[in-house]
Amino acid sequence: MKKTAHSALLDEIKAIACIFVILIHCKFPGITGDLCEALARFAVPFFFVISGKYLLKESCIEVSDIRKTVFQKTKKLLGVLFPVWSFYTIYSFWYSLTVGHTVSEWLSDKYNSFEFSRLILFNSGKFIYDFTYSFDHLWFILALIYVYLLVIIFARFVRSWAPFLTVSLMMLLFVLELLQTYYPIRPFDISISTWYVVRNWLFVGVPFTMLGVWFSDKLSKMEFFKEITPGVTLLVLGIISTLAEYSVWKSKEVYFGSLLIVLALLILENAGRNMGKKKFFHIKAFEFVGRTISSHVYYMHVFVISLFGWFIDRINPEIYGNDSFMYARPFMVIVLTIVLSLTIYKIKTLTKKDKNV
Repeated sequence: MKKTAHSALLDEIKAIACIFVILIHCKFPGITGDLCEALARFAVPFFFVISGKYLLKESCIEVSDIRKTVFQKTKKLLGVLFPVWSFYTIYSFWYSLTVGHTVSEWLSDKYNSFEFSRLILFNSGKFIYDFTYSFDHLWFILALIYVYLLVIIFARFVRSWAPFLTVSLMMLLFVLELLQTYYPIRPFDISISTWYVVRNWLFVGVPFTMLGVWFSDKLSKMEFFKEITPGVTLLVLGIISTLAEYSVWKSKEVYFGSLLIVLALLILENAGRNMGKKKFFHIKAFEFVGRTISSHVYYMHVFVISLFGWFIDRINPEIYGNDSFMYARPFMVIVLTIVLSLTIYKIKTLTKKDKNV
């Protein structure tokens, strides 16, 4: 079946968002890296929004239908989480042994009550990251599972509560981020300046997923959200706002500009639904990446960054002082991640074909 302009554009945006996620974890040096990281902060909120937008069909009205639909999506997420989590756990164990850590050191550092509490409360902690791959990118899927479980519990109210949850929790998110800078309190005896205190299932996962639900139910049908001009305007304002916020407050998990960029992309995708590809932005390679391997890119890029670093440390660690290499490093990681993701995709495709024979 021929893909619509709407789905093609969404695939392209997903590919761009995945690349921006890599630029958070594998930065360019200096101010270039900081600015790219700031702009990239839209990416994970966008993935939450898209998850919410396609969470429920219009026909999914009855509480039992909502619960059944979201339960199936939760099972699918768990089916992704455990293999990826297991892969990174094995990799962490191997990496630790190669740098001289004992098995008991690895176990005690990674699995203890404090780290478990961070996992449960904030979707973070050494259960899902450690010094071997120091980015807890799996928090996204854990947070999304939390959100889906809440939707199952409160299925009767999810659509009616979506606007309130979106607005109230986003307001709280930005208030907490201001506290990080101006009045760093210590909830749970953990500094609010610690990234995961505000970047978790409650303050990012719930509001942005509910924004997707709200957009799907109501906002997408309003004329303002069907036009390209508001989308382009919000995109420009979001970029300017993000850069301005960075200049004042430096690094944040989510900028107000990130929200504007997410809204802009939602509007552009919505506007592109009824437009032909010749009339709208279209890059075939991005469409392919977004459609087929965007999830692989997201899950595997941290492994590529870590293994790439492990390899360089053994070949020539002094190269990190070379500006040319540091500017080339993010591009190298992006290419290697796409190659690895394509390889995984091809293997899975061939495996499915063999099963069907």
